[in-house]
Amino acid sequence: MKRKLALVVCGLALTLPVYLALANFRPLQELFLYHDAWKAFTPLFTIGNAFGIQDDGAIVETTMFVVSFFIALILAALLARSVAVMKRQKNSA
Repeated sequence: MKRKLALVVCGLALTLPVYLALANFRPLQELFLYHDAWKAFTPLFTIGNAFGIQDDGAIVETTMFVVSFFIALILAALLARSVAVMKRQKNSA
């Protein structure tokens, strides 16, 4: 239980840096500026409009925050796993 809570807290702490990295990622910016990446969000816009959310930008930002949290959670899990493996190797040596 403590380990899962620590992973979630670490994931939350890393969410903002991951979000900023995604927001400043040039290929992702160009995808939204010069291509029809907005069409991928059409189902989310429809659901958002059904709940009364009129601002499409808010839906995109929320989606990016959720994706950033999951990426940060994966990074935290990989970091915890690598630390555990290093400790195990150190103890067995």
